[in-house]
Amino acid sequence: MATIRPLFQYESQETNDTIMPPHPLILGFGFGNLAMLGWLGAAAAPWIIHLLSRRKFRRVPWAAVEYLLAALKRDARRLRLEQLLLLLVRTALIALIVLAVAEPYASQSTLFLPGGQRTHRVIVIDGSYSMAYRKAGKSRFETAKEWAAEIVGSSEKGDGFTLVLMSSPPRVVIGTPVLDPRSFLRELADLRLPHTHADVPAALAEAETLVRTAQREAPGLTRHEVFFLSDLGQRGWDVGEAGAEKFRQDARRLAEQARVVVIDVGQDQTSNLAITDVRAVGQYALPGQNVTIQATVENFSELARRDQRVDLLFGQRSVRHATVDLEPGKSKTVTFSYRFDSPGDHAVEVRLPGDGLEVDDHRWLTVSVRPALKILCVNGRPAPQRWRDEARYLAVALAPWNDRTEAETRRVDVVPESKLLQLDLDEYDCVFLAGVAQFTANEARVLHAYLTHGGSLVFFLGEETLPDRYNQQLGAAAGPVRVLPARVGSLKPEGAYRLDPLQYEHEITSEFRGHPEAGLLSARLSRYFQLDVPSDSQAVVALASEQGDPIVVTEEIGRGRSILVATSAGLSWSDLSLGAAYLPLVQEILSFAVGGRQKQRNLLVGQPLDDATAAAGTTKFVLRRPDNAGPADGDGREIDLAVQLDGKYATWSYADTTTSGVYTAELDPPVRFSVNVDAGQYNDSSESDLKAFDIEALKRRIWSDVPLESHVEREGSADAPIAQVRRSGTWHGPLLFGVLALLFVEIFLAWRFGYPAS
Repeated sequence: MATIRPLFQYESQETNDTIMPPHPLILGFGFGNLAMLGWLGAAAAPWIIHLLSRRKFRRVPWAAVEYLLAALKRDARRLRLEQLLLLLVRTALIALIVLAVAEPYASQSTLFLPGGQRTHRVIVIDGSYSMAYRKAGKSRFETAKEWAAEIVGSSEKGDGFTLVLMSSPPRVVIGTPVLDPRSFLRELADLRLPHTHADVPAALAEAETLVRTAQREAPGLTRHEVFFLSDLGQRGWDVGEAGAEKFRQDARRLAEQARVVVIDVGQDQTSNLAITDVRAVGQYALPGQNVTIQATVENFSELARRDQRVDLLFGQRSVRHATVDLEPGKSKTVTFSYRFDSPGDHAVEVRLPGDGLEVDDHRWLTVSVRPALKILCVNGRPAPQRWRDEARYLAVALAPWNDRTEAETRRVDVVPESKLLQLDLDEYDCVFLAGVAQFTANEARVLHAYLTHGGSLVFFLGEETLPDRYNQQLGAAAGPVRVLPARVGSLKPEGAYRLDPLQYEHEITSEFRGHPEAGLLSARLSRYFQLDVPSDSQAVVALASEQGDPIVVTEEIGRGRSILVATSAGLSWSDLSLGAAYLPLVQEILSFAVGGRQKQRNLLVGQPLDDATAAAGTTKFVLRRPDNAGPADGDGREIDLAVQLDGKYATWSYADTTTSGVYTAELDPPVRFSVNVDAGQYNDSSESDLKAFDIEALKRRIWSDVPLESHVEREGSADAPIAQVRRSGTWHGPLLFGVLALLFVEIFLAWRFGYPAS
């Protein structure tokens, strides 16, 4: 081995100084077909033949010969040199042929070992959507794939390769080491960037699993290396203080088993604008009514942006636009108003002018427009006076308008509880149950089926309520037919209990924030049932009493929403229904209840599409995916999905939502889902924020005390590609040309020495 001048350098993002590799570059010499070297023994054949062919003779003195010997002595030295030269040429011929077949080569690199060991290389490519950032016409993801191809194409024959996409969750693309580079490169070429964020701890665990599996199942691969190809975005690489120590332990354990190399493919001085949220104000929409759409635009840069255009598109056509000024690191909300004239699922898009990261420059919203809102009120305590009939009193609050147009778009049916099993609940958007004393097992099964397949239930308790029967048929004790979000406890003694809106954090109470005159805080409850919310449930308390008892509890069960109100819907237990807060509170409860279906149409990347319909006449349909979705059946956009029959319901689901855009189920009518990137509206950080760690900060803050090698790939970098520094050349071609040349030399020498010039 000979130490040579480094060809592979590293750049510091902070100082731009040249950083020497952790150990000097080496010049190695190896063979692609080591077994062929055994044939070098054949090079002795010319010498053996020469020795065996030497003449055996008996010396006989003869006077005439003495004169000949005297003449020959003058040329003996020349003859020995000629014979030796011929032997050397013939020996070299055989040796060069054997060496050419053995495929010798020279190698020099800090990223690779010299020949002699078979290596397992785990390639981990960042799959976060910040890798879609483009500069000079090339995305970071494309750069990472080129690096991966260079690493594989420059490896030794017999090395093995596995591939991990560092998304959320990480995906093992190739789990068993492949020895054929062409197979790996085919998988690499088909790899598409998902629109998720990077889960670095999980990807690290997958890499360690692959190394351990290769150690066990492929013992011929005696060395292991793990390459992380990433832009080192803080969204994915900052594991937080809580998980930092465990992550370092996992990283140290991996470094004990494999060589770890991080290659930074990001760029400096990047800025980005993003649409981080789009939502419809209100939980439902009706034909002919204006829908308010709010979009949040955020400036992830250190420069102010003026007069930024924001467009609202419907059917790929801009129907509204606005301009906004954005200060560095700040966000603003843009409001549009649009009217949908026909019922059905309508997908709208909010779009910014394109920048380096186009993934977050647009965002979609599905607005489900109902032909009319149909509500069922089940009356558990009919009364001759309308104002004493809680269900009829509630119905007035649900549809208080006298306008004929409003009446046509919202219908409330009030029926006695005895009619519950005679109705098709799927015709209703929401079912209110007021003062029902108890439920039978059949009624519980009907309510459970309606709820789990997308319906919404609202329970108001009352004087006739039997808590034990509620808990037995509808509560946790009911097992798989549970529909209540909380257990109904004992009745609170009569008193004057104020309400606590719990900081107005729930959607039901949020509209009361800043409006003390609405009367919610001044209302009094005389009695209510104490509700017990299980600590391990997903139920949420929306409204409580000042004593801390839950008053309104909500939970998503199946595809629907269940809401339990601890007090009555009428006048018997509170003065709430006489105050100004009653009507808006009932309207907010209704809006939240039916808003569950709207929420199911608007998802984040990675969340599954899921739907159920009472029309079970089909068993198969076509799902159309976004234009930029990866390969699937047919042209990659359309796939066939089967419908599973569940009683009278047809249900289906689809989990591969790694690409943002609009997914359309070609049913009658079509069902549309808007799937958007997680741009930070539900967490503290976002892939849209292109801030990244540099190599030194990564070593210091994240992978401290972990043996780590690194390389920085920047636009305009003078670093030589891996393929150029990996090998200085393979020599079997020149050796074969040498064989041909020596063959001509041997023929010439044999002729020349055999027929000397006269």
